[in-house]
Amino acid sequence: MSSQTRDQINELAAAQGLTAGGLVEKVLADYLWRQQVAAAKQQMLDAPAEVWAAYLKETGTLDGAPADGLMADPW
Repeated sequence: MSSQTRDQINELAAAQGLTAGGLVEKVLADYLWRQQVAAAKQQMLDAPAEVWAAYLKETGTLDGAPADGLMADPW
């Protein structure tokens, strides 16, 4: 690693109240999460039509659930 990269890591870490190692761990965790999301998106795109049909049927039954009872007692 170049001294410039090391200095940038230390500067960014200090600005966030982290150690250099803590910043690297945070960046790595974010990167791995983004990789998992990308893989999940790809799996969804690759799913057969019958899987999508079943998913849409199941989630269609939940459309009204988030508001159940909330409108009867406004804030």
